[in-house]
Amino acid sequence: MSVTGTGATTGTGATANPPSSSGSGSAATTQAFVPGGALGKNAFLQLLATQLEYQDPLQPTDNTQFVAQLAQFSSLEQMTNVSTQEGQVVSSVNQLTATSELTSAFDLLGNTVGLQAADGSTVSGTVTAVQSTANGVTVTVNGAAYPLTDVQSVSR
Repeated sequence: MSVTGTGATTGTGATANPPSSSGSGSAATTQAFVPGGALGKNAFLQLLATQLEYQDPLQPTDNTQFVAQLAQFSSLEQMTNVSTQEGQVVSSVNQLTATSELTSAFDLLGNTVGLQAADGSTVSGTVTAVQSTANGVTVTVNGAAYPLTDVQSVSR
């Protein structure tokens, strides 16, 4: 899509409106430009409105081109919505996983476990504490903390 004309634009596609000569006009409408930032659906709609404003009336854009552009904008909006919702789902799954691991670790309290230590040795003992850390859930066996994922066997 090409936009021609003399209107000043900001980095997000918003057209700046200069104050009127009477002095009672509004200040310029601008949005901050964020390098590498994503354009939102409003920026694309502003681009479309600017294109309509500055098109040559003797050579108007074909209606099918406008319909195609609107379909592209609609698709872009839907993809943006899906991306946002996908991020929310991933966050929820991560929280659910952490809660599930913590619940599993609490069930090990007071039980004897066998686990593989980081140095390759096998450690056996009673789980005396459970802790949730930034690196995941740990269980305390024989006074040392081990990741829950190192537990290989459980006995009562």
